[in-house]
Amino acid sequence: MKYYHVSFDSLFLTSGKPVDTGLMSVSDVDRLSRSLAIYTTLTNTGLAYNNTRLEPVFNNGFDISHRAFDAYLVNEQSIRYLIPVQPFTELTYTSGSKKEQQLNLSFGRELMPRLFVGMEFYLVNSPGPYKNSKSDNKSVSITARYHTVNERYAASLFYFQNKLLMQENGGITNDYIFTGNQETDRRIIPVNLTTAQNKVKESGFGFEQYFNLSAQPAKPDSLQPKKNNIQIGRITHRFSYHRNQMLFTESDPLAEYYAGFDTVLDTEKTYDSVYQQVVKNSLQWNTLGYRKYNDDIPFYLVAGIEHAYIQHGGFTEKPGYYTQLNPYAGIRIGLLKSAFLDGTAKLITGKYSQGDLMLKARLHQYLGTKAKNVGSLTFSAELINQDPSWFFQQYTSNHFRWENQFSKSKFVTFEGAYSWHGFTGGAKWQVLDRYTYLNKSAKPQQFTGTTTLFDVYSNIDAVVGKFAIKGTFHYLLNGNDTLIHLPDFTMKIKVAFSQELFNRAAVLQPAIIYTYYTAYKADAYMPALRAFYLQDEKLTGGYPFIDLVLALKVKRANIFLKYANLFGLTGDYSYISVPHYPMRDPRFYFGVSWRFYQ
Repeated sequence: MKYYHVSFDSLFLTSGKPVDTGLMSVSDVDRLSRSLAIYTTLTNTGLAYNNTRLEPVFNNGFDISHRAFDAYLVNEQSIRYLIPVQPFTELTYTSGSKKEQQLNLSFGRELMPRLFVGMEFYLVNSPGPYKNSKSDNKSVSITARYHTVNERYAASLFYFQNKLLMQENGGITNDYIFTGNQETDRRIIPVNLTTAQNKVKESGFGFEQYFNLSAQPAKPDSLQPKKNNIQIGRITHRFSYHRNQMLFTESDPLAEYYAGFDTVLDTEKTYDSVYQQVVKNSLQWNTLGYRKYNDDIPFYLVAGIEHAYIQHGGFTEKPGYYTQLNPYAGIRIGLLKSAFLDGTAKLITGKYSQGDLMLKARLHQYLGTKAKNVGSLTFSAELINQDPSWFFQQYTSNHFRWENQFSKSKFVTFEGAYSWHGFTGGAKWQVLDRYTYLNKSAKPQQFTGTTTLFDVYSNIDAVVGKFAIKGTFHYLLNGNDTLIHLPDFTMKIKVAFSQELFNRAAVLQPAIIYTYYTAYKADAYMPALRAFYLQDEKLTGGYPFIDLVLALKVKRANIFLKYANLFGLTGDYSYISVPHYPMRDPRFYFGVSWRFYQ
């Protein structure tokens, strides 16, 4: 089973990404554990998180992301269009301590000739070990795609809906109650907020359709002279509607927790609501025609224009209405089956974010040919020049208010890497000009100068005999560690050993997961803003996170037992990754994943 993202172009230009159904990943019970990225988290699964690496993102004209919750959400960029060769269903259920439950469902099939449908559902419900720390997150996506017999026309549809409910306790009032293990019943430990909560609703739908301008070329006949079948490409139209709703409520606005911030406007209750609606239409031409990934496409060119209508309100007295007309283009060139060059560009025009620009280029060079080589080299460069997010420019709520006129921020990234047999070693240099962030008062601030980050890294994803190894290592040189707080060194590695049982009727796989990052002043979290901000009071990190897993594969079922946070058994209660938010204590997980085929 494979899948693709976003558009038909990604289906035709690649072979698709495989759906991971192996034992190695079956114990990755939440979305934050499904990648090699390392995050600082709050006291419960499904709550806000922060990346230990800085990854600048192009706002694409208007920022509709939820940086502290994005991993829990599905949208038009992350929806998986399943490519089933036969009816496929996968159901995964996980149960953890403190009544934590997670459920995942994936379904895909060919409903009728050339009509494919898919659906995915994700749920996490966890009351949490501390007061007012419950998470109840749900997301669903539905897709359909169809193409005619001659493949001259095709269309796809998508729909998604997310609902996140996250209680916010502001952390514990006294860290020593936890670090000194003064109280073993975590529900008794006092917290800063007892009635605050965030709700995030995100939904949308859309479609894509393309039409090939040329008729499908006839299949070559060895008895006939070879014809020059010229293809003049295809026209693609896309439409999408996206709606965001964010709500922070608090029945005790005068709680001591808010004392150091802005004067409270409503002393009876807090009801801070923000909503956004974005409607986009795009029309593009590309050179694909009927060519597909297996045809070894040597040249690909795309050019298009996007119209965006944006409505945004709740954070000011009057809602804002904006329109944009955004041209974009892309190119891919293959040279002698050993080098591949890609480039993309997009420019934002209109009253809002006018002049925002994204340029990206990438060269992938095999040391030999794609079929036979001694590794490959990758070089990439990216430029993002854009206005800071609306959130930094103007905001009004019961607890925070500001109005700024920040200049555009610029991010330039250069990266180079060598890869061979599952090993990758590389370096990334980032230049950040006029970087915008939340300062120690949880207020937006723009650094007027330029700073840099230099990241040396290695990744591994390999199988050696019965051992499977997957890991990442990063060493960071920070040009301004008073402006950007990140750990100097991070690592995450998973090692598993597989043993066949009962004449290959089953596979047993014990594994260990080790995560570590050096101590640093991790950003603090402000529930009323749904965002992280600088702090200089607390060091976090400098201790290992160790998980043990025992997984068993029997026919189409994968079963696992996981013990998380083995370090907690040492009696060292320093495992706090976000200031005042203890991580969860040692705990068991049990889960099972079933796959059904017709």
